[in-house]
Amino acid sequence: MKTALSVIVLLALTRNFGFGQSKKELRLTVSRLQSDSTAFEKKISENEILISNLNSELSEVKGLNRLLNTQVNELSTVRDKNTRLTDSIMQLNASLDSIGDYSRITNFVNAFYSSLEFSEEENLRQYEYGDVKFDLENFHALTSKNARYSQGRVKNLSSDRTHHKYYVMLQSIEEIKFSLDKILVRTKVMYSGENMGLFYNEEQLTLRDKKGVLQLTDWVDLDLYKMVHTIEASVENFTREDFYRWLDTAKD
Repeated sequence: MKTALSVIVLLALTRNFGFGQSKKELRLTVSRLQSDSTAFEKKISENEILISNLNSELSEVKGLNRLLNTQVNELSTVRDKNTRLTDSIMQLNASLDSIGDYSRITNFVNAFYSSLEFSEEENLRQYEYGDVKFDLENFHALTSKNARYSQGRVKNLSSDRTHHKYYVMLQSIEEIKFSLDKILVRTKVMYSGENMGLFYNEEQLTLRDKKGVLQLTDWVDLDLYKMVHTIEASVENFTREDFYRWLDTAKD
């Protein structure tokens, strides 16, 4: 009986010891879990802060992107405006060059026909004194060495014996055409003379630009397009062939 009681007491003590030991371990486990939970919550909080910061930075980046896109669009607009402005400047320069070319050619053509007539001062002196000698220096300065034109016409217009019987005047420049190596100028010219009517002739001058200096290389007739009576003369029975024969056949 005593032995059985001792066994029961021993079992009770052993059970209490085991229960006490398990309770201690459980407390440690709970403590660790609480600690881990606190750390996890802290980590979550840190991550939330990090996410918030990232969202803020992302928002700033989006704002910068919008700003950059706006600036890119503005730069594109400025570039387009600059391109249009550059094109306009180039077109203006081309127009100015073209105007300069046309002006230079117009001045040349006027000088060419004027070189075959006295100036107003020379005409007045010739009328009063009759001692003015016609000078073809300007005419030859404007024509190339091998230029093609009617020698008889030039002689009639410039000779001391016949100059007063022939008259030439440029009426208009109808067209200026540029090609690779020459310039074609279509003109309308009026001719008259002693006891003659008025004759309107269409002509073509061929010019070449040699290092910035214009020279005439060809002077040809295109068509006699009108003849007009004067008080001194009728052109009723005058033909195209008669006109060119009168104009181009040297009289001395």
